[in-house]
Amino acid sequence: MKTVCSFCNAVIREGETPDDPVSHGVCKSCYQNIFAKHRFNIRKFLDLLEAPVFLMDRDVNVVAANTSALTIAGKPLSQVKGNLYGKVFECVNSMIPHGCGRTKFCPDCAIRSSVNETYKTGTRIERKPALIHRNLSSGIEPVRLFVTTQKDGEIVLLRLEAV
Repeated sequence: MKTVCSFCNAVIREGETPDDPVSHGVCKSCYQNIFAKHRFNIRKFLDLLEAPVFLMDRDVNVVAANTSALTIAGKPLSQVKGNLYGKVFECVNSMIPHGCGRTKFCPDCAIRSSVNETYKTGTRIERKPALIHRNLSSGIEPVRLFVTTQKDGEIVLLRLEAV
């Protein structure tokens, strides 16, 4: 599928064939213009969504998050933004040498694989079961979630729901 910016018509992602259907998103340059020119507050917008939501980049780093997501993470945005999801949620595997995304367990991570697949293919993933083991001061806590992902431009929206 070919992806074209809705604002400037720049090609965000080429299709595999000339006959591929066209999807629309927003390119990085237009995102930056929208935020700078219109002083768009992404946090206020995300807070309109009831579910915990993270915006993720191609490497599964957090770009933005709503208040609900920050509450679950137990951290302010300054400690979340720019960090890998596993580090934000204190996944036990992110504390193994090499960290989040680079351990032998990471290919099986439903959160990482969902964000990666959606980023690469544009395919929406809906309510995929996930299990993360968090290393909290009170001990290791298993957390079961449903993961939904959707791509817009160069960003993947990651929505979490408690099971």
